[in-house]
Amino acid sequence: MALPQHFLDELLARTDIVELVSRYVPLKRKGGSMWGCCPFHHEKTPSFHVEQDKQFFKCFGCGEGGNAVHFLMKMENLPYIDAVRKLAENAGMELPEEEDGGKNRLRRQRLLALNKDAARYFYDNLAGEKGREALQYLLNRGMTPQTIVRFGLGYAEDDWDSFIGAMRKKGYTDLELETAKLAGRTKNGKLYPFFRGRVMFPIIDIRGDVVAFGGRVIKGDGDGRKYINSSDTPVYSKSRTLYAMNLAKKSKAGRFILCEGNIDVIALHQAGFDSAVASCGTAFTAEQARLLSKYTSEVIICYDADAAGQKATEKAIDILRENGLGVRVLRLPPKRDGQGRVLYDSEGRPQKVDPDDFIRQNGPEAFARLLDKPQTDGQYRMGEIRAKYADLTDDQTRIAYLKEAAEYISTLPSPVEREIFAGTAAQESGLPAEAVRKEVERIRSGRRRRQQKEAQKEALQPEKQLQPKDWKLRYGDARSAVVEERLIAAILGDKQLAEYAQVRLDPEQFSSGFLARVYQTVLDRLDRDLDPDPASCMNGLEPAEVQLLTHILSKYAGLRDQTEQVKQYIETIQYQYQKRTASADDPEVLLEAIRRKQG
Repeated sequence: MALPQHFLDELLARTDIVELVSRYVPLKRKGGSMWGCCPFHHEKTPSFHVEQDKQFFKCFGCGEGGNAVHFLMKMENLPYIDAVRKLAENAGMELPEEEDGGKNRLRRQRLLALNKDAARYFYDNLAGEKGREALQYLLNRGMTPQTIVRFGLGYAEDDWDSFIGAMRKKGYTDLELETAKLAGRTKNGKLYPFFRGRVMFPIIDIRGDVVAFGGRVIKGDGDGRKYINSSDTPVYSKSRTLYAMNLAKKSKAGRFILCEGNIDVIALHQAGFDSAVASCGTAFTAEQARLLSKYTSEVIICYDADAAGQKATEKAIDILRENGLGVRVLRLPPKRDGQGRVLYDSEGRPQKVDPDDFIRQNGPEAFARLLDKPQTDGQYRMGEIRAKYADLTDDQTRIAYLKEAAEYISTLPSPVEREIFAGTAAQESGLPAEAVRKEVERIRSGRRRRQQKEAQKEALQPEKQLQPKDWKLRYGDARSAVVEERLIAAILGDKQLAEYAQVRLDPEQFSSGFLARVYQTVLDRLDRDLDPDPASCMNGLEPAEVQLLTHILSKYAGLRDQTEQVKQYIETIQYQYQKRTASADDPEVLLEAIRRKQG
C-alpha cells in the first residue's frame, strides 16, 4: 500500500521514537543518544541506541535499525501498513485514502473473510455426515467435543469439487482461492482444493484472524504426506506465526511449552497446560522466538526424542537463548511394553512418546510432575552427547566422548557451568576432573587464538570492513563509497548542506547504486521543499538497506561536517567517477581526473 509522503512525514514528526521505544525497552542517556539492551537479541551490555534528533534506532550487536515504523513492525510482528495504522492511532491521525483506491486493504480483508468462511465450512463438515469418520478419529485421539469447538477443528472432504463450489457460491473468485493457498491448478488448468480427506486445523493469529490451515490425513498416507500446511500468503507468514498463540498468550503459567505438532498442543491445552504452542510446519525461527519473548521469559521445549527432534531441539535452544529467553528441555520417557521394558525402533533408539500419547497413558498429573523438573539446555546437550557413546569402557569410545563433550563445554560462557559439566564428563568417563578441565581450557584457548588472528586479519583489510554484509549492496569502488557514506551522513538532517550538494553532484556520479538512491531521495525531498530527515528517507527501503543506512548514520554520528568537508567529499566522488568512466581510448578524461586530484 502506497501512502502519501506528506502523511508519513507528519506521522514520523508526531511520533517520538524515544517515547515509543521506552514502552518496550528501558533507556538511559549516554552522550547524545539513549541506550538500552536490544529487544531483538539477547545481550547483557547495552548496544542498542536511539537517536532522538534524527528519529532512528540502531543496534550495534545484531545490526537491526530503522525509524519508528520499522521498530513497531519488529516488536509487534506487524505488516508495514498495520504498524503505520497503529502509530497513526497513537498520534491521533487518520490514514488517508490509499493511492491504489484501497485495493491492497480490500484484498487483505477478502482473504481473511475467505479463510473464515473456509474454516466454518470445514467445521460444518466435521459435524455432518461427511465428517463422521474424521470426528471419530478425533474422539479416538482423546479430544472432547468442547476442545474440538475451542480449536475450530474441521474436515476437508475427499473430493475435488465441493469446497470450490461452496466458496464460489459465497462470491469468492478462483484467483482469491489460489492466493489464499486454498486451491491450486492441475496441469490442465482445472482448479482443485489444496486440502482433501484431512482433519483441518485453522491457524489463528494473535489478533484472532484465521490466516491459514494445517491438514492431517485420517487414513493411509494420502499423497505421501501425513501433514500439509498452508504456504505463505499476503495474510500469513509461517516464520512469524505460532499455532495456538492466540490462546496461549492469555495463559497465567509464566512459561510456554514449545511442541512439534498441532495435536500435541491441543492435547496439552485440554489437559490444562494452556501455554503450549507449535511452529506451523516449519523449523522454529528467530521471529517466533521474538513473538514468545513478548509474553514470557522462559520456554520449555517438548520435541520428539528421535534424531530429527533432537536436531530441532538444539537449533531451538540456540535461537531462544539468542533472543534472551530462558530455556529448558522436557524429555518424555520412552515407550514401554506391558512388562515395563523399553521398546526400540529399527535404528536401535528407544521409541518416542509424544505429549499426546503420554497424557493419555499416564494422565495430566504425571506430565505436570515432569514439567516441574525439566532439564537445563546444558543437561540436555550433555545427555545427548553421552547417549552416542554406549560403552565407555572402550578407550577409543571414551576418547571420542570426551572430545565431543569438552568441545561443547568449552562453548559455555559461564565458568560455573563449565566446572559442573566438566565434572559430569569426568565422572562418566572415569577420568580425573582436572584432566577434563585442562582439555576444555585447551580448546577455549585455541578458539580465542583463532578469533584473535581472524580479527587481526580483518583489521589489515579495511576495504573488507567497509563492505556491507548483504552481498546485493556490496561496493564496487570502496574508495568512493567511503566518501559517499560520509556525504550521505552529512546531508541527512541538514537541509543547508543537502542544498549545497544538490547543485554540484548528480546521483549517477555515485559508485554505490544504493547510496545513489538515498541521495536521489534527498534531492526529491528538496524539490518538494521537504527536509531530508533520516527517518523519512528510510521509508520504502528494504530491511537490509535500512540496516545499512542506520549503520552509516551511527558510524558518522560524531562528525559535524561543514560546507568545506562536504565540498571535499563531492570532489572526491567526482574524481572517482571520472576514473571509473575513463577509457584507454580517451586519455584526456583520465588526465583531467589526475589534474583534479593534484589541484
